[in-house]
Amino acid sequence: MKILVIEIKKGGLGDHLFYSHIPRIAKETNAFDKVFISNYSIFRNEDYKDLIWKTNPYIDGFSGERGIFFSPKNIGTNENILDAIMLGYGLDDSKRMHDPEIYYKPPIELKWKNETIYDPNYISYAGDIKNSTLIKAWLQKNNILINYQMAQLGKKYLPIDCDNYISTKSLIEFCSLIVSCKKMYCLTTGTATLAAALQVPVTVLYGNGQLQLYRHAKQHQYINVGSDYTLKDYIKKILIIIFSKFFKLGTR
Repeated sequence: MKILVIEIKKGGLGDHLFYSHIPRIAKETNAFDKVFISNYSIFRNEDYKDLIWKTNPYIDGFSGERGIFFSPKNIGTNENILDAIMLGYGLDDSKRMHDPEIYYKPPIELKWKNETIYDPNYISYAGDIKNSTLIKAWLQKNNILINYQMAQLGKKYLPIDCDNYISTKSLIEFCSLIVSCKKMYCLTTGTATLAAALQVPVTVLYGNGQLQLYRHAKQHQYINVGSDYTLKDYIKKILIIIFSKFFKLGTR
């Protein structure tokens, strides 16, 4: 019996969703008979385990064994990061531009039907932007009125001038918000990847320097708002890149 154990060493929402198509492809191509998620996988939030993996019909459970983790550095022409991950596991269903997959169907909340929402939260690098000035300018230039913005979740947050804040109690509730609202704007973060899994097109804002690798969803609109980095910021960025080549920064 051929068994695949996947160990995800980066704990973000988008990080887990990037691997969500692997169990299905592994079984449909007959490459593996059973697929497990390693208990050594990192989860920033336990909701990720429930939403992405426990509802996935192609997962046979969780394993106490170490698993395989493949993280691509580059992608090929006409491919996205999910394709590169698939190929890295030695799988190929002959399709490209895969979307992340979740099998939970969130209910529609009619109260959000006519609302335009902006999510200022991010964790990973979203390009060379430090504050929301560039985002505000782009929204104003395009005559976009934001009705609500998501409340702050962590240290990285690029809010705009909107006094109406939303917070959701769970990831399940956040899914309902995404599928219910009229339009959503966000950064290159887990929100965009989750929206792709829900088959909801959103507008994704990012800054100079963001890799094409993370602009993976064919249904989304990706907008480069530029950069507000100073020379000092760029020097700091270069030093971090050099440092990371010599010292392992660890999982996240």
